[in-house]
Amino acid sequence: MKGNKISSFQGFLKLTKRVRKSKTNSLTTSIFSLPNELLITEVLARVAATSVCDFFNLILSCKAFHQTADDNYILGHVSLDKVPVIPWRSPKQAFFLEKCKETGHPEALYREGVVQYFSFAKVGEGLNCLNSAAKVGHVGAAYVLGVILLCIDKGGDGRRLLNYVKSKKGIGESRKKFKDVINRLWLNNFLEPNPNACPMQAQHRRKQRWPSDDDDDDDDDVSCEACGCHLQVIFVCNLLRGIVTY
Repeated sequence: MKGNKISSFQGFLKLTKRVRKSKTNSLTTSIFSLPNELLITEVLARVAATSVCDFFNLILSCKAFHQTADDNYILGHVSLDKVPVIPWRSPKQAFFLEKCKETGHPEALYREGVVQYFSFAKVGEGLNCLNSAAKVGHVGAAYVLGVILLCIDKGGDGRRLLNYVKSKKGIGESRKKFKDVINRLWLNNFLEPNPNACPMQAQHRRKQRWPSDDDDDDDDDVSCEACGCHLQVIFVCNLLRGIVTY
């Protein structure tokens, strides 16, 4: 009887040791043993989309993260809030921004489109970048492209793009973003508005003041589509002309 108790006790000790060992191994399992897709999606991609500073700190923390950081999916979603529109003084930031653009990053394409069109006066390149960004849902790019098309063409594509921005409640934010970008540029290309296409514009009521980049109502009181789009065109054209005061 006594021997059976001793045997049972020794078995219990062995089982306890196995459990402890299992828990230790489980706790010390490296995060890098996870599938690479999970590592990218759940860690780097989320951090990159939230803060570019935290992203850089993370990829410098270990070799595995650094090697994964060049993934196109991550670079296509990284936040550019802290990256200058044109990083004149930082070749590293310029290289990083270029890589983001190559992956099809919507914000990088938007910035490049505005810079090429309004600063470098490269109309074709600017339109291509804005169009690529707008196609993947960048509201700011759709806004700027819509205004440009209404200035250079009387077709319906420009109006369609502005209607899309309005449906997303993005007019006010798009104005703010555009103003923020061009305030950092030396402007060499401007826009001239076409006449308002609405035959009854004099009879249509609208605000008694031009929209500002602080407006949040997206000009909902402009009942006529043509008049509403023309209002945005005039706002952008005036904004561009008002930037250069020297």
